[in-house]
Amino acid sequence: MIGAGTIINPILKVVTTVAILGAVYIFFVKPILDTTEEISGNVGAQVRQSLDDADKASEEFDLNFARDRAESFASSLRSQWPAAAREVTSCVRAAGKDSKAMGKCDDFGHELVTAGQSPRNFSLSYADSLSAQGNAAAAAQVERCVEEAEFNVRALERCRDLADRLLFP
Repeated sequence: MIGAGTIINPILKVVTTVAILGAVYIFFVKPILDTTEEISGNVGAQVRQSLDDADKASEEFDLNFARDRAESFASSLRSQWPAAAREVTSCVRAAGKDSKAMGKCDDFGHELVTAGQSPRNFSLSYADSLSAQGNAAAAAQVERCVEEAEFNVRALERCRDLADRLLFP
């Protein structure tokens, strides 16, 4: 009982199944995969763009924060130590839009206000007292020390120690 109907029937079933699976792939699976790939690519691009925008915003915030602080330090130095105020302001101008350089200006201004201004003021005050006591040479020595120290906090502390030793022997 081997006839044409028995061989052709299974072959037709296989060919029909393959054709149906091919059509399902072409009309359903492939478009879904293409759409999924396109969506994934768009999401990835949007995530990268968001991260770039966040980095730029963070750097801009850091720049503005450091600039505002440095300018505030310069302002607080302006009345008692104008040269230091000019130095900090000059640093801010030179830093421009470089947030790392502006951070250094902020640190510089902070150091001058919190650690340098007091020893400088004490030194100059002690020099005035030495001069008032008639010890002009000692006063000049302290003033010269302050002038040479410029904006170096450690050097200003040494000037204060010198003034302290000269005023209170």
